[in-house]
Amino acid sequence: MVSKQKIRRKLAQADFTDDVMFGLVMSQLEICRKFLKAVLPQHDFTKLKIVDQSHLKTDYLSKAGRLDIHCTDAYGNQFDIELQMTNEHNVAQRSKYYHALMANHMLTAGDKYQALKETYVIFLCPASFTDADQAIIHYEMVSRQGNHLNDGTHTLILNASGNWAGVSDELKGIFQLLLRQPASFGKLGPQIMAKIDEIKHSKTGGRKYMELTGAFWQDAREAGIKIGERRGKKAGIKEGRKEGRREGTDEAIIKLIPDLVALTNDHQAVIDILMKKMDLSQAQAEGYYKRAMAKEERG
Repeated sequence: MVSKQKIRRKLAQADFTDDVMFGLVMSQLEICRKFLKAVLPQHDFTKLKIVDQSHLKTDYLSKAGRLDIHCTDAYGNQFDIELQMTNEHNVAQRSKYYHALMANHMLTAGDKYQALKETYVIFLCPASFTDADQAIIHYEMVSRQGNHLNDGTHTLILNASGNWAGVSDELKGIFQLLLRQPASFGKLGPQIMAKIDEIKHSKTGGRKYMELTGAFWQDAREAGIKIGERRGKKAGIKEGRKEGRREGTDEAIIKLIPDLVALTNDHQAVIDILMKKMDLSQAQAEGYYKRAMAKEERG
């Protein structure tokens, strides 16, 4: 279990780029509505619902199987807002997966495909993770001849380091927060800063922060076990199931370490968390850390 003291230190240092704080702030309905309106001004977000994601869980790791912020409008269109602080060289693939995850839960048995609504995946990035240098990049399905397929899938990449020419003040304020700067443009950025300060100093802020961090680890542990059991079942023998569980847990830990590094920016803090939450020795935790960092370097 991560100590309350460490959680409080993380909370004190948390800003808009902290995964947990991002979720707490963007799940505020009015903030989420204003953000989506700034990104997609032509849309009507008068009626907006932030969706409970419990039904979106999969057998994969929580970070890949759960959307950061999942919303739906009055027309059934769905929106996923993702904070992407590090370049994992997989934005296109993640977008494809998130679109599929949302679309998969739109239809029930007997529904026609025409009932599928539009899906939007919006990445907030501090720098360009593609070859484009625009601040706002909107992707749709288009043929090589330039014809739109109109399948209703939209991927938007908000690049805080891109060219701000033509960008609204509201989004400039968001870009400043992504660059870990005080928001001086528009009203939304300062409002988000005020909400972060409110969360930090409220009686429930630290408790909620701890709950979300604990849930993240619980999902990770359970996901690792499920991956391993699935592999073991394929082997069809007791020893294979045991080995599968071990490999699944290994995979879960290695995939989680980069997120912990981004969250804490402290090598020893990551090692301590691994030791306490995964019941590892110092040597085992260091071994997982080295393997994860080597994998990150290889890209």
